[in-house]
Amino acid sequence: MNMSPKKLVEDIDRLVSLPDVCVKVNRLVDSAEYSAVRIGQIISQDTDLSARLLRLVNSSFFGLRAPVDTISRAVAMIGTKELRNLVLATSAIKLFTGIPADLVDMGEFWRHSILTGVIAQELAARCNVLHSERLFVMGVLHDIGRLAIYLTLPDQARDILLITGGDDWLLPDTEQDVLGFTHMDVGEQLLRYWGLPDGLLTVVGVHHRPDMAGDFQFDASLVHIAIALSNGEMNGLGIEEITTTIHPSVWELTGLDRSDLEQLLEQIPEKTAEIMDLILSPSERIHSSSARCPD
Repeated sequence: MNMSPKKLVEDIDRLVSLPDVCVKVNRLVDSAEYSAVRIGQIISQDTDLSARLLRLVNSSFFGLRAPVDTISRAVAMIGTKELRNLVLATSAIKLFTGIPADLVDMGEFWRHSILTGVIAQELAARCNVLHSERLFVMGVLHDIGRLAIYLTLPDQARDILLITGGDDWLLPDTEQDVLGFTHMDVGEQLLRYWGLPDGLLTVVGVHHRPDMAGDFQFDASLVHIAIALSNGEMNGLGIEEITTTIHPSVWELTGLDRSDLEQLLEQIPEKTAEIMDLILSPSERIHSSSARCPD
């Protein structure tokens, strides 16, 4: 087939475009003329997005010492680029509509994605990573390439799902055989098109192979572990089954071990439910009992 990640993303742009507020914030952050006040003014033009962001920033997830009541204050508290990334992550959740329900249950897809983001940030905190908000965004967006494939190539996507038979760890190899590229390639290309940072692009592009992430291997390793834990939590797997899916390179690099993961799994469900309530609408949280779990 004459398709490539770049061509697919160009097709996506005709179907799914970032809101104007995201485009403006992205351009402003990359310029030398931005200020917290100006960014706050742009984001505040979108009242729904502003409300979601303020709820998220004021949640226990961020642990700020005092409440934040304006976007400009949020910029000052958590950082310009960090807030820009949160804008993109929360906006992406509302972008992909019209995907056939037999391909993916969107409620379950975003539950998996948000759960991965929450776990990734928690792992980062345990590793004393600065500005760990980026790990949340990496987790939320890691599988966005799957949505792009479902939206533009539904027939091929059905073939891929039939071949994998529900084993999502077979997905990258099967995608490569059927399409000539993977959802990771598409996700990386889409985020590049949106102008997101190199670290985010790289992690999304290699989340199954964190050892290939170069300068961003540490972040990729945390997201990789988070994906495994998210899958385990959603499918009721034990820690033994979960650890068999984790690439061996991550343990020495991160300093994490099995006991860290076991402790984390006990704390995560409640925190994830809180975040989902904060950034998803009721309709976006609905899922069916026959949902497939993303990779």
